[in-house]
Amino acid sequence: MTKQAAARANRFHFPAIGTLLTCLSILSIAPWAPASGQNSAYGRRLYLEKANCDYCHGWAGDGAGQGQSPGGAANLRQSRLGRDQLVVVISCGVPGTPMPHFDELAYTDKRCYGASEAELGSRTPPLPPSTTLPKREVEVLADYLLAHVVGHGPVTREECFETLGERVPSCNDYPPGR
Repeated sequence: MTKQAAARANRFHFPAIGTLLTCLSILSIAPWAPASGQNSAYGRRLYLEKANCDYCHGWAGDGAGQGQSPGGAANLRQSRLGRDQLVVVISCGVPGTPMPHFDELAYTDKRCYGASEAELGSRTPPLPPSTTLPKREVEVLADYLLAHVVGHGPVTREECFETLGERVPSCNDYPPGR
């Protein structure tokens, strides 16, 4: 390629790459803000399907998990955890309890509670029975919990229908919302 052709190529290609890099750098430092409707539905799917949180915490997050669950799961509706704390608990689990860690590498170093698997030994939280979650999904799940579960009081009929569908007769057992 001649110098003139190379200069022409640079003139046409590098400005586009420079613009792309600028946009990517702005996106990487911009705070992540969930798009409420889309991420809410995605968060619900993560909770109910991918991470299977409902197995232990119940479909409504009230701690009423399925009969085969280990039992004793937290009632997330009564939780006072903030977003950062939820992200840590979901990512790292809770040592000495059945609450699993959804960060696949959680205890390969000291990113969780400043402890490694070697230090925690038998108190190391288990891997989830379903699948691990990347950080973005952990954050979407935490945002979903804060928007729809944490601090939301008793389960209502409307929440039941919204989550389980209009054809679920047991939703009528819950009181109507206020």
